[in-house]
Amino acid sequence: MCPEQDIVYHLVRYFHRRLSNGLKNVSASAKAFTGRNGVTSMKIHVQHSLEAETSCAIDEVLLKIDKDLAGAPAELAFLFVTHHHEDHFSTISGQIQNRLECKEIIGCTAGTVISGSNEYEGKPGVVLWVLSQTDYDLQSFHLQFERDEDHVECIGLPELRTSPEREHTAVFLFCEPYSSSPYIALPQLENALGPVPIFGGIADGGIGPGESCLFLNGEKLEHGAVGVVCRTGHRIRPIVSQGCRPIGHTFIVTKTEKNIIYEMGGLPTMQQFRGMFKDLDPEDQELVRQGPQLGVVTNEYKEIFDRGDFLVSNVLGSDPESGAIAVSQPIRAGRTVQFHVRDAQTAREDLRMMVEHDLERNPQTLAGALMFTCNGRGEKLFGNPHHDASALIKGYGDIPIAGIFAQGELGPIGKKNYLHGFTASIALFEE
Repeated sequence: MCPEQDIVYHLVRYFHRRLSNGLKNVSASAKAFTGRNGVTSMKIHVQHSLEAETSCAIDEVLLKIDKDLAGAPAELAFLFVTHHHEDHFSTISGQIQNRLECKEIIGCTAGTVISGSNEYEGKPGVVLWVLSQTDYDLQSFHLQFERDEDHVECIGLPELRTSPEREHTAVFLFCEPYSSSPYIALPQLENALGPVPIFGGIADGGIGPGESCLFLNGEKLEHGAVGVVCRTGHRIRPIVSQGCRPIGHTFIVTKTEKNIIYEMGGLPTMQQFRGMFKDLDPEDQELVRQGPQLGVVTNEYKEIFDRGDFLVSNVLGSDPESGAIAVSQPIRAGRTVQFHVRDAQTAREDLRMMVEHDLERNPQTLAGALMFTCNGRGEKLFGNPHHDASALIKGYGDIPIAGIFAQGELGPIGKKNYLHGFTASIALFEE
C-alpha cells in the first residue's frame, strides 16, 4: 500500500464500519433502503485510477469507493483492468473483493477502460463499478466450452429461478477470446434463462491465448466466459448503436450456405450489389469502397425497415466466379437484408439518435450505466477521444459510467442477443 494513503485508508474503513454497526434501528442490508412506489432504491458508484503502480491504483480506487459507499454494503462490482497491471492479474480481483467485502465481483482485462466521460486509450487503468443499496438477486457463473463430436456445449449455465418481486432480468457476460464462443453461449443462455438482454464483451488487450483474462469473485480465469444474472425490480434498458445506416434497397436472400450468400432475389449477389451501387450518390459510393456492411432484418413482420432494424455484419469478401459474398454472421435463405455503410459521421449520428429516442420513450432517472464499445471506435474512428462516453454523459447528465473497449460487443437487437463489431453496447440502470 502507498505509505501516504495507508493511514487514511484504514481510518476511513474503521469509521465507516463503526457507523454502519452503530445504527440500532436501521438494517445494513439493501432492504433498508426503499424508494418511490415501495421499490428498493439503489446507488451506483464508479471510481478509477491511472496509477501505473498496481498497489497504489487499488488503494486509490478503494479509498474513493469507501467514501462513496459511506458504510453501505457493496452488493455487486464490475472490475476492468488494463494490461499495464498484467503482473498482478492473479491477485487484483481477490484483493479488491476482500477489502471491499463485496458479494459478487466480475470483470475482465482490456486495452482501454472507460470511467465517467473519459475513455483512457493507451493509459494504465483500474476501474471499479459498484452497486449498493439494492434489491438485486445476483447469480454469478463460469462457462466452459466442451466439444462432443460436432456439438459444442456450455458447461456451467446458470439455473432458471423466478422472483415475482424482481420482474426485470439482465445478464452480463465477459468472454476470453481464444477459449469461448459467444455464438454458442448466447443461444444456450437464452434457452436456460428465457428472453433476457445480455450485455458485455470479449476481453481485449492481449495478443495471444492466456494474455487476456477474466475475473470472478477473487479468481483470475484464463478460459471460457464469466457472467452474472441480475434479477431486480429496476429496469436495465439497452442501447446498441451499430454506427451504420442502410443504403439502396432491401433484398431477399435466396441461396446461402452458412455465412456465404450466393443469391439475392434469385440473382448472383454481386450482380445485385453492382446494380445497387450504380444508383448510389457519389458520397455513399465512396463509403462503400471503404468497406460495405450487410444488415439482416431482425423483425420480418415490420413493413418498413429503418436504421436500428438490422443486425449488421461485416462483408468479408467476394468470389468473382460465383458472384457470392461472405459475411461475418451465418444467414439463412429467406431473410431480408440491406447493404449498409459505416463512417465516423454515421456512427456519431447513430449513437446520438439512439440516446434521443431512448430519452423520449423513457423519462425515468438513471442510476448509472455500463458501456462496452468496440476497440475499432474511439480516437481511431472519430479522430478525437472520449466520443462514446461523452455522448452518454451529454444525453443523460453526469451519471456513473464504467466500461471497456472490447474486441466484440454483446447486446440485444429486438428480442435476441448478438455478438457485434464496431458497436457501442450500453446497459442503462434505472433508479
